[in-house]
Formats: sequence, structure tokens, C-alpha cells
Amino acid sequence: MYDFSKAEQWLDHILTLGMPFCQLHVKQHHKTLLRTQRGPVDFHNRFFLYSCTKVMTCTAMLRLLEQGRAALSDPVSKFIPSYKEAFVMKNGVPCPPDREMTLHHLFTMTAGLDYDLSAPAIVEAAAKENASTLDIVSAFPKKALSFSPGERWQYSLCHDVLAGVIESITGLSFAEYIQKEIFDPLGMENTSFAADDRMAPQYALNWDTREIHPHTLTCDYRLAPGYFSGGAGIVSTLDDLSVFLDALACGKSADGYRLLKDETIRQMQKEQLSSIAKDPSFGCSSGPGYGYGLGVRTLVDNNQGQKSPLGEFGWDGAAGCYALCDPKNGLSIAFTTQVLGWVGVPGMSHAPIRDGVYEALSL
Repeated sequence: MYDFSKAEQWLDHILTLGMPFCQLHVKQHHKTLLRTQRGPVDFHNRFFLYSCTKVMTCTAMLRLLEQGRAALSDPVSKFIPSYKEAFVMKNGVPCPPDREMTLHHLFTMTAGLDYDLSAPAIVEAAAKENASTLDIVSAFPKKALSFSPGERWQYSLCHDVLAGVIESITGLSFAEYIQKEIFDPLGMENTSFAADDRMAPQYALNWDTREIHPHTLTCDYRLAPGYFSGGAGIVSTLDDLSVFLDALACGKSADGYRLLKDETIRQMQKEQLSSIAKDPSFGCSSGPGYGYGLGVRTLVDNNQGQKSPLGEFGWDGAAGCYALCDPKNGLSIAFTTQVLGWVGVPGMSHAPIRDGVYEALSL
């Protein structure tokens, strides 16, 4: 029996600060060690994962790389021709970038893209009838890149473009592909891109008053009915998220389904940015010590008391969801809530949950 009191006390604490509800699921080697919740939700409730979607998208794309259907060095234009026309502005003049955008740039958020969903080209593409993910991400290069690919790190729509690349390679919608390759084999029956009547309420933090108030039950990243955002589009439950993370952390699911080869997971964990990752623009809800791997945070320095081992990886979501995979210990942590803006509150990162779990397990 493990003593998870520190992690549980933190869940109690954040409710006193205004978070209306939260859930936590900890697994090791496919076995549930802790499954608990706070507030008026149930385990059947579904949540917008927002950017926790990115971990699933990277996994989906890495499966295609393993099959030899693409390579990290491939130019994006090989799959989406409009990216051959990508440009940067120099002294007010559109110019070709110093280097062509590759899949590696997408995985590592160094492509020069941004997160401006209101760009005219995106709005126009999304308004077209039956617009697909591939159709809409094909319009992204109509806006100037923020910088030449590979120049620096910038949080952006890179994972959405990866979803478009998947559609180009497979001929399936991103939703169909990830359902076939990940959701169905893992038994993730409550995971999709569509909200339903099982959704937990959504809230938002008012940064001026620091108050939490109800928010519409919508996801701004669903740009069109046929647009399946690889960066922020997936809806899931705590338990389904936990099944996915457990399969990554252990190398395969409890039923033996292997998402990725061990060497691919090691590559996913590996720091990809070196000095770029230490730029002040890089950060995550787990606090200091992290670099950026293939589409995920990865712990590269635990000299500040972080309890998890080097190579622990995952990401978080705009409304507070949190994903952790630790292949060294076969450990996974899934955390769900639905408060937009919460992860940006100073001192309210997910690190206390992480450290409380590791202390309980004496790892």
C-alpha cells in the first residue's frame, strides 16, 4: 500500500483555490495505483484534452515513420505541396526561408509557424464546404513564417500540420487514422474529436480578478466539421487518457498492443533542441528542468529536486489536463480538469502532483 497523501492533499488544496473539480489516475506496469477525483464530476465525464492531444498526434505520426512511409528529414512540401511556397518577411519583402520546413521542424516546434487561428487564409479555408484538416493546414503558408525553419522554438500549429501530413500519406481523415491505429486497439471507446452530453462543464480563469467563471462548452480549435486538430482537438475521459499513457510508458498495452518500438520512444524522449530549449520562450506546466523532444516535453535536468527521472515525458493542456509517461519505471500519470487558463497561474503547475506521486512510490 502506497501513501499518496501529498498528491491527494494537493488535489484538495487546488479546490480551495477555486478549481471546481479534478481527477487523477496513476498506473504502473498496467496496474492502477491511484484513481481519485474531487468535485462534482464522475469518471464517465469527458474532457477537452487540448494540447495533451499533441502526445497522441506525435505517436500517430511516429507509427508512419516506423513503417518507412515518411522520414523526419522529409520536407513538408513532399506531402503538402503548398509548403513549397512558404516565405518569411525581410525588410518588408517576402523572401524564401533560409531552409525548407521538414517534418523534424514540425515535431520540434521550430517550423516558424504561429498559433494565430484568425489569420485570413485560415478563416477562408475553414469556411469552404467540406474543408478537411489537410485542406485547412494547406492554407497556413499563405501567411509569412515568423522565422526560417530551424532558427528557434515557437509554440505553434505544428502538430495540426502533422495531422494534415497523416491525411496526405494515408488517404484517411486524421480522425479515422488515429481511431484505427490508437483508439480502437487500446479500447479507448470514450475518445474522439466530438463533444457530447457526457462533457464535464468548462470554466475559464479571469486573469484580472483571478476568479473562475463558467465558459461555453466549445473548443476553439475545431475550425470546421472536417477539421481534426492534431494540436488540441481530442476529447476523452480520465481512464482513456490513462490507458494511452500506460501503453506508452510500458512499451505496450496491457493486452500486448505496441504503439511504438522502444527505440522510437527513446528518440521521442531525446532532447531535440539543445540551446534552443533553454530560451525563455520555452516552458511547460511541470516547471523547470525540461527540454523538448519529438513533440513532447522531456526532463533533461533534475538537479532542482524534481522527483521524476530523466527522460520522463508528456505535455499539458490549455484547460489543465496533464500527461506523464515514465518508461524507466513503467509509470504513467493522467490528470484531468477543465479550466481554461489554469495552467498559466504562477505556482499552480502540475509539478506537485508529479512529485507527490513519486514520493509515494519512493522512486
